[in-house]
Amino acid sequence: MSFFEQQEERKNKQFISLFDSVYFISEHGNGSLQQALELLTSSFLKKQTYLLLVTPYSVKAVYVCSSYEQSSCEPYITFEELYFELKACIDHKGIGEGNPIYGLGFAKKRFIEQLLNLGMMLDEQVIFNTESPDITDAEYTSEGDEWAFYQGLPREYDTLRIENEKLKAQYQELFNKKGQPEAFYNIQKELYKADRQDLDGCRNKLDNSLLEIKALNERCNYLEQCKRRSEITQKLAEKRVLELENKLEQAKAKLADKPDNEGKGLNTKSQNYAAKIVLAMAQVADLDLNSPYACKEPNTTNSIIFDQIRTNGMKVSNQVIGNWLKLATEQSKDD
Repeated sequence: MSFFEQQEERKNKQFISLFDSVYFISEHGNGSLQQALELLTSSFLKKQTYLLLVTPYSVKAVYVCSSYEQSSCEPYITFEELYFELKACIDHKGIGEGNPIYGLGFAKKRFIEQLLNLGMMLDEQVIFNTESPDITDAEYTSEGDEWAFYQGLPREYDTLRIENEKLKAQYQELFNKKGQPEAFYNIQKELYKADRQDLDGCRNKLDNSLLEIKALNERCNYLEQCKRRSEITQKLAEKRVLELENKLEQAKAKLADKPDNEGKGLNTKSQNYAAKIVLAMAQVADLDLNSPYACKEPNTTNSIIFDQIRTNGMKVSNQVIGNWLKLATEQSKDD
């Protein structure tokens, strides 16, 4: 067997593509491709956090999310796209290299174990020819890559533990039947040592993965708190803007009403006297009082008086001038 054939065989033991997994379930479950697709969707894809993307030179983790989720993980693919492309490939009975799901799949050992947990009966040879992915061959581009491999560790740890217990039982049985010769004792000692190293290594990897999960959960909680604080700050800011807008409208209303209240420091009789004086001065100056508030044109009575007051270094609004001119015109109508 050539080197490349060995690599292909190794890959086939460690990975299974989405497309091949449908045919695998259909064949070993004695069902139709549609039934296999529905089982794969409900029991695998909807519960899958990551899928593996296997290329000739690397293994990457691809984050799986809903089309309604704005994922910040790269690379990622939506569940809806997965189902659509996989259904189309099954209908056409083939998949091309340009398809978005080409090369996407599962760690084969974990895939087989999940089918066994679902109650599917599989040949021992099929189970024997599956392995977990070699994590050292992965090209890490994000934290999700390593986590995709760690997903299978808890079950692998249990498998090693069960196998170790079986070995102990076998050794005990041999000891009871044949005693314990020196050679057998040495072999047993080495096997126990190797098993212990494997178990310790697996336990360390599992502990590290749990620490990473804890860190991810803390990060998610922190981001959620930041989001809530941002929402509260936004609401307070909107409330404050609304209050300021209301105050501004109230201030505008007061400014609009203020000219009408000018002169309240004078009693009515004094106001009338002052108005009559204004009327007399306007008549002497031959000023038109028909439009007391007109101030946009340069030659109106209001604008002429306003300009003269400003020339004298004083400040009076056009509104106030209009009020007094109006009051003066009303004096001309007195009986």
